[in-house]
Amino acid sequence: MTTRKVKDEDGRVWRCEPDGETVPGKDVNLHCRTTGVQDVIKVKVSWQWAKMAEKGLARMILSAVR
Repeated sequence: MTTRKVKDEDGRVWRCEPDGETVPGKDVNLHCRTTGVQDVIKVKVSWQWAKMAEKGLARMILSAVR
């Protein structure tokens, strides 16, 4: 998976993409963007981020924003 969209509790839709290749067993750095937030949000997640629950990923993004 190259990109993934998740909706946060405020209703914003975030588009996240990995910084490089996803390698089994290695954490992945995601770059997430949404309208209304000018900066790119960077989040480090498990290599299985594509299977992660949408709400869990959205919470991780929001905690990086705050």
